[in-house]
Amino acid sequence: MMDDPTPERNPTGAGERWSAVIFLLILLGLFAGEVIREYHPAKLTALFIVLFWIPLLVLHETGHAVVAALLGWRVHRIVIGMGPRLTRFRVAGIPVELRMVPVEGFVIPTPRNLRWPQLKSALIYFAGPGTELLLLALLATVLGFDTMLTRTDHIGLLAAQSFGVAVLASAVINLMPHYATMPGGQFAASDGLGIIRSFLRSDEDYARQIDWSAEEPWAEDPEKWKD
Repeated sequence: MMDDPTPERNPTGAGERWSAVIFLLILLGLFAGEVIREYHPAKLTALFIVLFWIPLLVLHETGHAVVAALLGWRVHRIVIGMGPRLTRFRVAGIPVELRMVPVEGFVIPTPRNLRWPQLKSALIYFAGPGTELLLLALLATVLGFDTMLTRTDHIGLLAAQSFGVAVLASAVINLMPHYATMPGGQFAASDGLGIIRSFLRSDEDYARQIDWSAEEPWAEDPEKWKD
């Protein structure tokens, strides 16, 4: 996702942070209880998928940002998660936000010129799920495709298989052209729909993004980056 689908939310207070921590502990406790009850190694699969989702989300959004930078676009912001902001910082000069609910994220890039903007936009959209698919291919190459599909009770192999399932699910969901309804009633385009829309947009649309990029001071002014 390469657009901000939700309005800016204020930073979380101590009470809101503790509520999130308690909710997470309860959720993990329910998972642990289900795993312990009539324990079987295969029950760990769901827990592994949930735990892998956050690093996959970071990898996905990083893929968008890295390809945007390599193609000469300006990356205004990387956001991991949705909802109220937990913290924010900079990586290689790019503002990064961590938000409370780590189920989705987005990157805001804009072009610096009108050289192949449609193609570059499509490549940037593809970069998120493409990074995940590349990782899945590397994992399958290292372990073997047969091993990835073999039924097993080995904890390490179950973790690798669960990781593969999480990667494939994330890539497929993001590549399917669709709109997602976000908090506040906004609609956000998936990466697959973003790829299609990239080729339907005119040079004038991208030119307006260049103008916005030149005028938008938020990412450059350190004072605007303070809570």
